[in-house]
Amino acid sequence: MYVRCGSIELARNLFDCMPEKELITWNAMISGYAQNGLATRVLELYCEMEALGICPDPVTLVGVLSSCANLGARKVGTKVEQQIECSGFGLNPFLKNALIHMYARCGNLARARAIFDEMPEKNLISWTAIIGGYGMHGQGEIAVQLFDEMIKDGIQPDGAMFVSVLSACSHAGLTHKGLDYFALMERNYGLLPGPEHYSCVVDLLGRAGRMAEAQWLIESMPMEPDGAVWGALLGACKIHKNVKLAELAFDRVIELEPSNIGYYVLMSNIYTEAENLGGVLRIRVMMRERKLKKDLGCSYVEYKGKTHLFMAGDRSHPQTEEIYRMLNKLERFVNELVGYTANDQERRNEEELVSGMGVHSEKLAIAFGLLNSSLEMDILVIKNLRICIA
Repeated sequence: MYVRCGSIELARNLFDCMPEKELITWNAMISGYAQNGLATRVLELYCEMEALGICPDPVTLVGVLSSCANLGARKVGTKVEQQIECSGFGLNPFLKNALIHMYARCGNLARARAIFDEMPEKNLISWTAIIGGYGMHGQGEIAVQLFDEMIKDGIQPDGAMFVSVLSACSHAGLTHKGLDYFALMERNYGLLPGPEHYSCVVDLLGRAGRMAEAQWLIESMPMEPDGAVWGALLGACKIHKNVKLAELAFDRVIELEPSNIGYYVLMSNIYTEAENLGGVLRIRVMMRERKLKKDLGCSYVEYKGKTHLFMAGDRSHPQTEEIYRMLNKLERFVNELVGYTANDQERRNEEELVSGMGVHSEKLAIAFGLLNSSLEMDILVIKNLRICIA
């Protein structure tokens, strides 16, 4: 009950007070953490459960794999896969789908695809997980091929599937294909597009530079556009340096999401690139007057089974000095390789002033990964923000 109501701490207090805990109790707590986005606490509780010799069941492992996906904890996920096989759960479709999602999210598309191909029967969740994985990593052509294959196999897509395939088309620049799929939703499958689908199509058109069409689509929506729709247009305006349309999108999006600092920083960056100092100052004043609470950008990187968290401008890590030395070395190398102008430095200084932060969190995570990995190792960085603000 407490978990369903979002009272996680009350649920944990009750959990801790129980003298004896059955597996269903552990599962309830793990699922509660997972459903509320507390992935780190899921893994901590799972480790505690293992230390006490309590054997997990498929419900436990689905929650753990979901958390591994959110944290990019690929090594932990790999251990869970081994445990699944040893426990005789290898044919469980829910676990197979969770493994596909985990590996795809963690960047190991080859393993995700192998698990998918091995499944004797694939349901819509299986197809959505693998198609979303390819789309997430910019391999839209493969995502589209899989979607078409799924249709031939007689699997009916749902709204979530169309979000995945439209997003894949957007990131891969498959504009015409994406528009065809959008038209198919209602015509062939009787699915009414929601704001999330319109957001994908606005992003699709915007990335292709078809800004007028993106604006027309928003204005012709049968429902009120939400913040994500206007945010997609704002993001496209930054790509194509369209300040006038950006101002329109910004005014609309902050009416809907006035406390979302990402949009303020995005608009400020558009002004900065246009060398519009007055616009930058206006945004800064708005942020100060509204006393916006920043959602700090953070990035995760896994090393030796432990997830290392970096905040923007972070200096709390034990290897801080080495990390910043590595960053300076990398920046000198890049500057020499591609050149770096005074305008570039001024733009970066403006962005840091607006965000109130220093070095981007993903830069710190990458530097940490380089310090602690060999040449053959992949470095996987997971971010917490859709729009990078620090």
